[in-house]
Amino acid sequence: MSARLTHPSITPAGRPVRFCYDGQPVEGLEGETIAAALAAGGIKAMRRTRSGQRRGLYCGMGACFDCLVTVDGRASQRACLTKVADAQQVRSTQPAGTAEDPLQPLVPEADAEPVQWQVDVLVVGAGPAGLSAALAARRAGAEVLLLDERLESGGQFYKPLATSHRAATPTDRQFAQGLTLEREVRGAGVTIVQGAQVWAAFSPREVAALIDGRARVIRCRQLVIAPGAYERPVPFPGWTLPGVMTTGAAQTLARAYRVAPGRRVVIAGNGPLNLQLAAELLAGGTEVVAVLESAACPSWHQWRPLLAAAYTAPDLLRDGWRFLRQLRTHAVPVLWGHTVVAAEGRADGPGGLRSVQVARIDAQGHAVAATARRIEVDTLCLGYGFIPSTELARMLGCAHRLAPRHLGHLATVTQEDGATSLPGVFVVGDGADLGGSRVALARGTLAGTAAARKLGLGAAEPAKPAEVLGPLRRAECFQQALWSLYAPPPVTLAAVPDDTLLCRCEEITFGSVREQIRAGNDTLAALKRNTRLGMGRCQARYCAATAGRLVAELTGSPPDVEQYFAPRPPAKPVAAGALGFEKPEWSGHRPAITPNLARPVAHAPFAPVHTDVLVIGAGVLGSCLGYYLSKAGQDVTVVDRDDINLQASGANAGSLHVQLLSFDFGAKAQDDGGPAAATLPLGPMSVRLWQEIEGDCAEDLEIKITGGLMVADSEAGMRFLEAKAALERSHGIDAQVIDGTELRRLSPALSGKLLGAELCPMEGKINPLRATYAVARRARERGARMLRGCDVQTIGALPGDGAGFVVRTSRGTIHAGRIVNASGAWSSTIGRMLGVTIPVKGAPLQMIVTEPAPPLVNHLVAHADRHLSLKQAASGGLIVGGGWTAAFHEDMRLNRAERESIEGNLWVACHVLPALRGLHMVRCWAGMNVNIDGAPILGEVPGHPGFYNAVTSNGYTLAPITGRLVTDLIVHGRTDFDITPFLIDRFL
Repeated sequence: MSARLTHPSITPAGRPVRFCYDGQPVEGLEGETIAAALAAGGIKAMRRTRSGQRRGLYCGMGACFDCLVTVDGRASQRACLTKVADAQQVRSTQPAGTAEDPLQPLVPEADAEPVQWQVDVLVVGAGPAGLSAALAARRAGAEVLLLDERLESGGQFYKPLATSHRAATPTDRQFAQGLTLEREVRGAGVTIVQGAQVWAAFSPREVAALIDGRARVIRCRQLVIAPGAYERPVPFPGWTLPGVMTTGAAQTLARAYRVAPGRRVVIAGNGPLNLQLAAELLAGGTEVVAVLESAACPSWHQWRPLLAAAYTAPDLLRDGWRFLRQLRTHAVPVLWGHTVVAAEGRADGPGGLRSVQVARIDAQGHAVAATARRIEVDTLCLGYGFIPSTELARMLGCAHRLAPRHLGHLATVTQEDGATSLPGVFVVGDGADLGGSRVALARGTLAGTAAARKLGLGAAEPAKPAEVLGPLRRAECFQQALWSLYAPPPVTLAAVPDDTLLCRCEEITFGSVREQIRAGNDTLAALKRNTRLGMGRCQARYCAATAGRLVAELTGSPPDVEQYFAPRPPAKPVAAGALGFEKPEWSGHRPAITPNLARPVAHAPFAPVHTDVLVIGAGVLGSCLGYYLSKAGQDVTVVDRDDINLQASGANAGSLHVQLLSFDFGAKAQDDGGPAAATLPLGPMSVRLWQEIEGDCAEDLEIKITGGLMVADSEAGMRFLEAKAALERSHGIDAQVIDGTELRRLSPALSGKLLGAELCPMEGKINPLRATYAVARRARERGARMLRGCDVQTIGALPGDGAGFVVRTSRGTIHAGRIVNASGAWSSTIGRMLGVTIPVKGAPLQMIVTEPAPPLVNHLVAHADRHLSLKQAASGGLIVGGGWTAAFHEDMRLNRAERESIEGNLWVACHVLPALRGLHMVRCWAGMNVNIDGAPILGEVPGHPGFYNAVTSNGYTLAPITGRLVTDLIVHGRTDFDITPFLIDRFL
């Protein structure tokens, strides 16, 4: 049986090409993707995970990143979107990052600045909604630019025939409608750019994209987002095996590239799309073994939705009956009320899927064990519904709601014409909420018309064109009828075995997530930090909704919109080398006042609590205070207005600094660098305490003391390092300046243009996603209370000497003998509650992380003249930071990275580590640093007995020593180390 589908009206148009995959010659057709060519050659296994497992085509639309391959030395190319070419060298493994096997740059060298485009209306996404929106706006007189990531317009619905094939006329109504709409859009004068990756929306008027490997910034007057949806995950044992893919992926192979997804295929899921795929595969010559539908078989008892469907879309209802007749003709069973229980095969070799276990499901969604049976197959196609791609809309801060269908998903709150909570931003189609292609077409037309009207164009047209509203109402009615006819049993995750993968990218199992939830880490944010769930290349598309449902099932409290992972650029991984542009440097951090960011967390009120010491703030410093105070026998309570380790500490990059940062010395330093220099002895002491804590917690905190390198690329930089090292040595820091030859011996991947570096052997890194939680857990084991969702509202001093304080919080009242203010950038707010002025502000800073890379750098790397912090995490990702400013985003209610900071940060990093140009940026986020004068504020506040400060910049490094010193003050009334330079008195 041929792997290429046959059709009397479709013939190959692309010339034959030959390429190599893992050394094996493979035949393909010009115009098709690598994934299609491999599938045609019977090759299912593509990517290799860090654990050695094989993965294959899964989503088929560039969203899951499971089909990554290396193409001619360029790592992490999506096989489903990358076209084949003669003599290509394709392999399943990443380059070694050595001189013999380098990471080739992913894109050309960046321009001096990103090219700026101006346009009236920008439409993102060329599916039904985007095409219709672009057409309506253009017909009203607007200049319209349409950007789409796919290789051809049409989106997941129309799926036009690829250039590898030709047909004299469209072979079905769906093809014909898509081609007609695209011709109308181009004929109207819309500029369409395919292969355009829109990676971020920084404001309703500024969108960043990558086009032909070049960075572009599009400034638009109106923005229409039509990103479509992706198929929702359905985890069960074996769902990551090569050969298990979505229905959409299989249909793309079949319709666009005329390739069969396999030889013996089972299709499982919910809805008529699965019937269509089965019929198309049968018509092309593929063996379809069975179609499993989770809904019960429709009956005449459902006459109302059947009548509604027949009235509103008789053509679609006829299509459904036609598909069923074709299946009956070919003796393909349609098993209603059935599902896949497990997939079986080899994940560590090329074999992939071999069989599936299927079973009937009852009305509660549970598989009936007695009905289970095994079917021998090589391909399983899964289509259980969709989840909207809300990344760009959430990145802008558009209002969202929680939609209850299936697992539950976020949907953008829109008006009928797609208008969102942000002026000038429209979101339409399945990317806003699920409604099908006909709803998307109608709403796209309304959005394009409304966007043009906002510009003063097309004013003579009615506000709601009758010719659009009629089809919209019929389409909405049909969709509701269809959902009623195909209503599946409720989703339940209780029976999913613990060893089943929940997060495909990071290979996180259900068992590890359940363990964390039962341990109290029962929010998506806490799960992300404790397990790395959602941190992979797909950026939580295929695990967030499942994890949210699992939390709901185990805790009884469904997630709120704000409990979902924060939207961060990029929307999908983007080539780091394309975004590096040189930016001006500055001296010191940029202070900012950030409001209370506490989310509404549902925690029960508590009866009045009496405690010896109340610590306000449960970041790394508050957790260390709880650790040392409880170890000293104190009754200690640590409160946080949100979750443990959520703000500054949880967003920290984990550098363990010992030497001075470049902007803490010389002309750039605050107060001539004196306060920062006074902290130098604290660094080594604190690093040693971290090592002691790691041993006490009996957990690997990924502490690596590999040394720090502050590099220089000029003679002035070298002189700067020599002066800085001399000062540091005078404070007992082991520091030496090395030349370029020694630098390249220590770290060969660093740029050959670097003249030398300062080497500080005591520096290193720690995993902040583990360390804070480990310290907090050890504090609890010693008796410390850790109270979440406990927002401090007022603090009052009780009358009488040494009487203590009464603290009123959002959950109850706390009576404390003493208070330690460990609330970081928000310490001044706590101080004001007692009339104390604490000269602290926040400094929102960005950090960047790449995809996992081969070993490139072992040291903590900084720069003498530029803002840079660079290290490689245990996961393989490169973490890039160094003080580039971020900003508070009011609509998003969080701190967010700025485009210019991303560009400047990546420019410096790529010049220091050229191999970075061969990697993708996976995530960019904003943390909160503390802006003081370079030194901590420690100790009791004069005139306020019992009220202590524990506030420090460089907080992750210094948290243990700060906690230890303040504990000594509270317990013994003194410290063995002179803290005079750190008292608040210096500001009085």
